[in-house]
Order: sequence, then structure tokens, then C-alpha cells
Amino acid sequence: MIKEFKKSIGYICPYCSTITVRDVNLFDFSGSAVAEFLCSNSMCAHQNVRVSSKKDKYAISVNCPICGETHLYNIRKIAFWHNDFFVLRCSESGFGVLFIGADEKIKVEIAEQEKLINELEEDFKVSEELSIIFEAVEHINELAKSGSISCSCGGRNIAIEIDNDFITLFCRDCGIERKIKTDKASLEDLLKISTIVL
Repeated sequence: MIKEFKKSIGYICPYCSTITVRDVNLFDFSGSAVAEFLCSNSMCAHQNVRVSSKKDKYAISVNCPICGETHLYNIRKIAFWHNDFFVLRCSESGFGVLFIGADEKIKVEIAEQEKLINELEEDFKVSEELSIIFEAVEHINELAKSGSISCSCGGRNIAIEIDNDFITLFCRDCGIERKIKTDKASLEDLLKISTIVL
């Protein structure tokens, strides 16, 4: 059986997020010259992957779209051409940064990874929102314990309600309320104050 020295390599541009899939063959990596692979988006065209031949290995550098660093890999030439499909991963996150193998397999793998990244980003966003709410409520609770929250009607019977967008303080005696937005800027402002008067 004659081994066909052709593959596709896929990568995601860290500058514009364009997915590039390129066909390569043995001659692309022959000799002492360095093979450079650019973003396929002509408006970007950043160099994202470099491959140089080192005796029985390929030295590969990839600009990582996940952590922003440049990752270096040394892959045995026989492994590069013999394996049907493999992924070089970001050492920080474990996500793939260079996909090597069949064109269709690369596209499926990148699509699955992008879906996972989007889910993780959504989870992180929710986690960050909860963290802001907890920190804000903790500060309000400390102010309440020290008697530093009151109403302009003179009452101190203050209640709190929380939803995704606001923390609401209201006076049970007169009904006056004050809304505090649950975002980072509002939290920073809240942490600077030592008294709250509705």
C-alpha cells in the first residue's frame, strides 16, 4: 500500500476568529525553508502557523486563539503523516489549536470545539453575574448590621429583593425603594459607600 503524503490542517485565527483549512503535502515541508500559514481572511492575513523541518521531526509553532500565547510542538514526521487525525492542544486550556487530518473531520472537530467554548463562556458569564450579586449583598448586609442603612422617612425597617438585573432595597414603613444595578460598575460604586439612605 502506498501512503499518500497529503493532509489538511485547520486552525482558528486568534486575531479575527476565521477558520482556515488548508491542504498540505510532503513538499510543503521539505528542505530548510520554513512553511508559514496565514489566516484565509484576506482582510486579516496574519501568520498563524509556522512549520520547519528538523531531521526526523517537524517544529511547529501556532498562535493560540484561546490563551493568546504561541505554542511550540515537535512532531515526529512519521507520526505527522501516518496518523489519520490528531489535534495539537493549548497547554493552558486543553482546547485544540491545530487540527491535522481529513478536511471534513477538521471542520466537524472545530465546530464541536466552538460549541463547547460558547457554552463555557455562557457559564462564565452567569458565574460572574452571581459573584457580583453575592459581593453586593454581602456589603449591604454588613451595612445593615452596623445600622448604616435607613430611610428618609426615619424608618430602619428595610427589606431586600434580588433579581437578575437589580438588587432592590425598600422601606417596609413607607414603601420608598432604591434599585442597585447588578453590574460591575455599580458594585464598585456600592463598595465605596459606608451609608445608604433610601
